[in-house]
Amino acid sequence: MTTDTLSTGGAGDTPATKRPRAAKRPYVSTFDLSRYDFDVRRLTAVSCVVAFAIGLWSLGSTTPRVLAVLLVVEVGLMILPWRVPRTMRSGISFWTETLAGLLAPIGALVLTAVTRPNWLTTGADWWWFVLAALTSAGLIALSNMRMKALLSGELAFVFGPTPRAHGAARAFATAVCPVGEEAVFRAPVLLAGATTPLGLLGAIAFVARHHIQPGTNRRGTTRSTAVEISAAATMLLLTVVSGSVYPAVLAHVLNNIPTIVLELQREDDDRGWS
Repeated sequence: MTTDTLSTGGAGDTPATKRPRAAKRPYVSTFDLSRYDFDVRRLTAVSCVVAFAIGLWSLGSTTPRVLAVLLVVEVGLMILPWRVPRTMRSGISFWTETLAGLLAPIGALVLTAVTRPNWLTTGADWWWFVLAALTSAGLIALSNMRMKALLSGELAFVFGPTPRAHGAARAFATAVCPVGEEAVFRAPVLLAGATTPLGLLGAIAFVARHHIQPGTNRRGTTRSTAVEISAAATMLLLTVVSGSVYPAVLAHVLNNIPTIVLELQREDDDRGWS
């Protein structure tokens, strides 16, 4: 049975019981220069990420310098005048912006697979992973994510329908970011040592990176900012004290799972890629 059959009630339903389809509207362009707004908040966020990139470059070896270049290029792509709100943009347009904002995390994963740095084989005692799970639970509680409402589908109903391609892009980004962002913002700390300011720069850049693209992207509230800062601080602490990136990776993955579930639950309005 296809997804389309499920969403329309199936061939056996009468017209009165079928779920009405959302009216199709023409897509809008990917960019909107007329509304381009590069305010102080975004400028500060860009400056923080660039400062971290400079810190990576100062490490001297090839891999951190490649990461630094990827971060700067990613920032350049993220500050483009992407049209907001994004709802009426095509799936291809939305995925293009999403992948542009994943250049550094995906690049870091590729680099890790190719270069196999020392931190990749450095594990931690089992109880660090228990602490990581507890950290994730604390972050989810701080975000006020109601798990009962998520599992019942109520939360997806409250957020409302989203174009199928858009929801898939957000779910993909939320799934890729935990490992990729830890490779970018936490793993280099193990190379630099805990006595350098690189860890603090990485934590700040991790938070700032979420505020570069145009639009709020559900960011900017006191609660969401508190969650981002808490995540950056606790994951840095897990990495530095345990001497391994894997507890932070676990905490990050567990923290992102509810959002992935939410995006996959949200009803689509039959708008595809074109």
